[in-house]
Amino acid sequence: MSSSKPSRKKLWIILAVVVVAVIVVASVAFITHLPTFAPPAPSGPNVTIWNGTFCSDSGNCGYVPTVKNVTTGTTVTWTNTGGMTHTVTTCDSAHYNSAGCPAQDAAGLDSFTSGPIDSGKTFSYTFTTTGTYYYYCTPHPWMRGEIIVE
Repeated sequence: MSSSKPSRKKLWIILAVVVVAVIVVASVAFITHLPTFAPPAPSGPNVTIWNGTFCSDSGNCGYVPTVKNVTTGTTVTWTNTGGMTHTVTTCDSAHYNSAGCPAQDAAGLDSFTSGPIDSGKTFSYTFTTTGTYYYYCTPHPWMRGEIIVE
C-alpha cells in the first residue's frame, strides 16, 4: 500500500516551479510598467529619436524637441537613441495620410525620408527653403515633429 503523502522531493520541485513562476511574472510586470521619459533636448541643430520599452503611443516614444527652429542652410541631425528602428519622413503629398502626418505640406516644400534609422544611427538633412516642415515616423505614426526654417 503506497502512501498518499507527496515525497519531499516532489514538494521541493513544486516549490521551485512556483518560485520561478513568481519571479517571471514579477519581472515581466516590472519591465512593462517602467516609466518612460523623454530625454532632454540636445543642443545645436539636433533632434533625438527615443523610445521606452515599447513604442505604443506618444507617451513612450517620440522626437525631442518636437518643434525645432533653424535658419536656412542649417543641417539638422536626428539621432536614434531608442532600441527600435524609426524614420523621419516629411508630410508631403506623397507621404500624407490621416493616420501619420500631422498636416499636409501645401506650400510645396522639399520632401525627404530617412528610410529606416536603426538604434545608434543618425540621419541628416540640410534645409534650404524657408517654411514649416512636418514629419513623422512611418512605423509609429503618432511620433510627429516639425522643423521651422526661417
